[in-house]
Amino acid sequence: MSSISLNVLDDSVLIKPISEEKQGGIVLPSSAEKKPTKGEVIAIGEGSRNSSGERVTLTVKAGDKVFYRQWAGTEIEHNNEKLIVMKESDILAVIK
Repeated sequence: MSSISLNVLDDSVLIKPISEEKQGGIVLPSSAEKKPTKGEVIAIGEGSRNSSGERVTLTVKAGDKVFYRQWAGTEIEHNNEKLIVMKESDILAVIK
């Protein structure tokens, strides 16, 4: 991936969705396609603050492959790439 010139804030995570391979040659309209729920973490914020003002660091890190909630986050386009910004709490699992 090209270098990303975005700073993600607080407990937000920037994810590049990974589309599943399609088999069978059937073309579906975009409205019928299932949204990806798997992606690669591109960048993370510094973490949220707890009640005493200290940063709570995120569990995920750049480069992690993750599963996330289907309708999580906000889709953005940056440098002609579709990305999703979501809260770490919308990530369900890290793929090992």
